[in-house]
Amino acid sequence: MICFLLLIVMLPILLFMKKQTSYLNIWIIDKTVPTRDFREHKGLVWVLNNMKIKNRITKDYFDYKKDYFGFHPEENGYKIFEIQPNNPDFIYLADTYGVYTDDFNKDNKEGSKSELIYGGLTEEELFKIKSYLNNGRTIVAEFNTIEYPTNEKVKKEMEDIFGFKWSGWIGRYFAELKRDIEVPIWVIENYEKQYNKKWDFKGNGFVFISENNEIVVLDKNDFNKQKLKVVFDDKYINEFNVINKVNFNYWFEIINNKDSEVLAKFVLDLKDNGIKKLEGYNLKVEFPAVLRKITEDYKAYYFAGDFADVKSVPSFYRFVGYDFIKKILSFNTESSQDAFYWKVYVPMMKKIIKDAKTINEKNLSQEIYNYKGVKLVSRIRDNEFQIYKDGAWQKLFIKGVNLGLATPGKWFTQMPDNEIDYLRWFDMIGKMNANVVRVYTLVHPSFYKALRTYNEIYKENPLFLIQEAWPDENPKDHNYLDKDNLQSFLKEIGYVVDAIHGNVEIPKRVGKSYGKYEADVSKWTIAFLVGRELEPEEVISTNQKNKGYVYKGEYISAPNGEATEAWLAMTCDYLIKYEDEKYKFQHPVAIVSWPTLDPIIHRTEFNKEGKKELEYNDKASVDINKFDLGEKNIAGFFGAYHIYPNYPDFMNNEEHYKEYQDEYGRLMYGGYIREFISQHKKFPALVAEFGLATGMGNAHMNPDGYNHGGVDEITQGEGIVRMMKAIKREGYIGGIIFEWMDEWAKKTWITEPFMIPYERHVLWHNANDPEQNYGILAIESVKPEKADLEFLNDGIIKKISLFNDETYLYIELEYDKNFDFKNNEIIIGIDTYDRLRGDFKYSSKIDIKAPSGMEFVIKIKDKEAKLLAHPDYNIGNMRFSSRKTMNGIFEEIRPLINKSRVTMDGKFIPEIRQDGSTLRYGDFTDSSHSLYISDKIHIRIPWGKLNVTDPSSHRVLDDSRKYLYYPERDRFKTTITDGFVITGIVISNNNVIDVFPEKQNIKDLIYKWKGWEEPAYRERLKKSYYIIKEFFKDLN
Repeated sequence: MICFLLLIVMLPILLFMKKQTSYLNIWIIDKTVPTRDFREHKGLVWVLNNMKIKNRITKDYFDYKKDYFGFHPEENGYKIFEIQPNNPDFIYLADTYGVYTDDFNKDNKEGSKSELIYGGLTEEELFKIKSYLNNGRTIVAEFNTIEYPTNEKVKKEMEDIFGFKWSGWIGRYFAELKRDIEVPIWVIENYEKQYNKKWDFKGNGFVFISENNEIVVLDKNDFNKQKLKVVFDDKYINEFNVINKVNFNYWFEIINNKDSEVLAKFVLDLKDNGIKKLEGYNLKVEFPAVLRKITEDYKAYYFAGDFADVKSVPSFYRFVGYDFIKKILSFNTESSQDAFYWKVYVPMMKKIIKDAKTINEKNLSQEIYNYKGVKLVSRIRDNEFQIYKDGAWQKLFIKGVNLGLATPGKWFTQMPDNEIDYLRWFDMIGKMNANVVRVYTLVHPSFYKALRTYNEIYKENPLFLIQEAWPDENPKDHNYLDKDNLQSFLKEIGYVVDAIHGNVEIPKRVGKSYGKYEADVSKWTIAFLVGRELEPEEVISTNQKNKGYVYKGEYISAPNGEATEAWLAMTCDYLIKYEDEKYKFQHPVAIVSWPTLDPIIHRTEFNKEGKKELEYNDKASVDINKFDLGEKNIAGFFGAYHIYPNYPDFMNNEEHYKEYQDEYGRLMYGGYIREFISQHKKFPALVAEFGLATGMGNAHMNPDGYNHGGVDEITQGEGIVRMMKAIKREGYIGGIIFEWMDEWAKKTWITEPFMIPYERHVLWHNANDPEQNYGILAIESVKPEKADLEFLNDGIIKKISLFNDETYLYIELEYDKNFDFKNNEIIIGIDTYDRLRGDFKYSSKIDIKAPSGMEFVIKIKDKEAKLLAHPDYNIGNMRFSSRKTMNGIFEEIRPLINKSRVTMDGKFIPEIRQDGSTLRYGDFTDSSHSLYISDKIHIRIPWGKLNVTDPSSHRVLDDSRKYLYYPERDRFKTTITDGFVITGIVISNNNVIDVFPEKQNIKDLIYKWKGWEEPAYRERLKKSYYIIKEFFKDLN
């Protein structure tokens, strides 16, 4: 008998021992662990261990004290364990409410609110989670995953993942409502403030709380005996093997399902007066408790209550059938969730976990090749760029994008300091089918952390990094070999290498990145670049000051080069040696240069006297053919060049470039890159920058239409594809598009003098500046929905509305639906400053006068429009100050963009001027559009075209001095405008048939917009993105 009883006792244990072990990698995310009771997730861990599921990472049973991401309390502090991108099979969000100062390692019986220590689901964490919602993975989340302190953006994305919408209300059952027992003090205080009466509730009851801190209390007089139950639909009771209609006695939230199925619902058993209380706040007695959403990619479950929160679980789990016994023998009690845990949560979770798929993880980590003790992930061989993959060296054609990282309102060195911005951009770049990102300088540590995270998630298609070491600009005496300058650069090179290996803490410094670099991205870094676009004057000066200086190194030499070439060889050699000796690692290294310094003599870059000395381009050179590899160089060496189709001018003027033909016809860009690669004999070449700028300004005209700015987004995409085809065809090792996103901090020669004060130009977007509009990702301001100023009219023009943002002045005109655009003309006058200056006539042919002097007019006829300037305020004619006139003469704005040239054989090449007046037609879905006509006339004019030097502070150009050429930055005189005046007329057969606005009182007409110190903006993928994405997909 004793043996029989012993067998009965031992049988469940023996059955557990015989049970097959399963392995899952489960992300348990719990940010609400103020004390070491781990109550938010230890109930889940018991289920896993009882199912004999072990941790696929540790190969051991799950430990609720260690095996979770989030807040880990300790006796003397705490640690944060961040989510690691390690290919989970199953994701479980237990609680993200967080830990607060009054709760941490304390028993906060009052439930007082205090300062947050750690909590809320972050955008970085959401990115990691979303990245793994594929291959049929399962994700489960509980109550309070989306509420405070999780931000609104994350909340909305989480709602989409799980297929519901939160009502803004949460609730809880309390076994005792009496003050100072269970109900948090902040609930009581809010109730007393809301209802202006004392909290005098006693006995059990419910408290409902809105996100606006509204309180609804249901006491024992408002509900029946059954209180709150979780009721499953009949078809799900058997599927999940649950006991139906079990009481729920803890926190819950009121949600509404969208595209998910309701497996179970909460049902409140209320009396009529209780129902009425809830109806007063649009709350119902039934609402979802368990949701399921199944997509092609993932399966999601949402528990709208604190389901796993349990005070204690058995310390033993190696017992088959224990959960069944507890399921039968657990009984509802007012102050415990035990019955719910055993009757509902455990059987439901066992079914969900059992159905979860094991995601087979391939060994896809970036491989490292070891050659005589030196590690390599990339190399140059046989004039090819190669990476080590799948145990072999494979050719890589670089299809990359350059990352300039200045967001609006920031300068180049003020890079984002959070991972999510970089992760978001990497995600878009990866989906564009690029394989490389290039950065110019050392970036904020969060960049490298984000790159590591991204590549650990997307192991099969990582984004490789090309990292540049950037020498300081404006070196002392224009001498790169100046001792202080050289030591500074070598120190920077050391920082760059150490940062790539995640092994440096750089002290705070001005104008450069600093901080603790812990993310080792060396296995995804495929090359280092050394240098920048060196200025010809600096090259000439360095060569003159250091005549006879040569360099012979162990890795790179320039024994026959000029001093600048020797300096580049020395710094490249230093980088390779530093990394080799410190990390036993080598990467290919390249010098950076541009056509301005190419070794080719260009016949069209001469002055009138037939000399090059006075020309900026083509008077100095850096020649990679003068470099040699040292004996210790294993990884290789190459050249990285910034080559655009429109600058220098010889790109547009050399006649023999016109002979180059591709499948679309003539391509002068192809002519140059063919000529350049033909003399680049010793090492491979990478086109490290190329691209086209959108926007509304043009700094150089190209005969093939690939101008320096002002191209539409379709042309941008098609032109980039065409140039990349030529780059590949001519034997380069790849191309890197300039650039990923528009940067408002940039400038070019046609706009820099007019951005005053220069220190504020990052606060607004100059659509006239090509350099600010190279991005594939548009960083654009957002037009307000509501007009700042409106005028009603009874004539042909019915309404005038004025708006502004960080880029444009917007004018909208509502017009009579019978208006004939072909045979009539609209003239809009723009008075930008000083009501007594400017021209008072809209046209020389019309006598009617404007209420104030106008600096500009816009003439619209038949979907064609031009912006014309007062002759004294026309920057195209070097006139920068308005004056009073009465003749109605306004001129086209045509600034110089291509200088006149003389070729080597004396042929004159005339200058080219930009059309700064024509307003390009389009529906504003492209950054080049200025005019659109629908039921309204929509006009947007870049601030710069109106001679506004800083719209954020209302500053406009006003300089009556004479100039032969544009001065340096911040030299023009300016003034503060008190606002614009926008008026107009409608003309038919030289007769005025309408004047608008009807009110002509100047005081009523002045439009003074609000200034700003923080720019608002949004991101938008340009049309070019999708063209490049499609091309890159098949470009190998």
